[in-house]
Amino acid sequence: MNKISVNQIILGPIVTEKSLQLQDSGKYSFWVSRNSSKHQIAVAFQQAFGLEPLSVNTSTLKGKIKTDWKKRMPITKQDRKKAIIAVKKDQKIELLNLSAKK
Repeated sequence: MNKISVNQIILGPIVTEKSLQLQDSGKYSFWVSRNSSKHQIAVAFQQAFGLEPLSVNTSTLKGKIKTDWKKRMPITKQDRKKAIIAVKKDQKIELLNLSAKK
């Protein structure tokens, strides 16, 4: 079995209003590789942050077809996969806390 690095599986965090609200309940959202499985995502998350995930939920988002109006040609965006990883409520990832609370 090939060893895949954490950077090849977890591509980056998702920073939206909804994902920031989910962080309060202990759920973190990430863009992940389209070919990765839930088990690979869980192992990469544990290696990267040192926290054991309770669950991993994934969904694949279909790429959209946009139009470049200068060239009058369609542009196809790639499909993307996101993972929502749940951890215990008392555990937090300090790097991702972007809450606007004062």
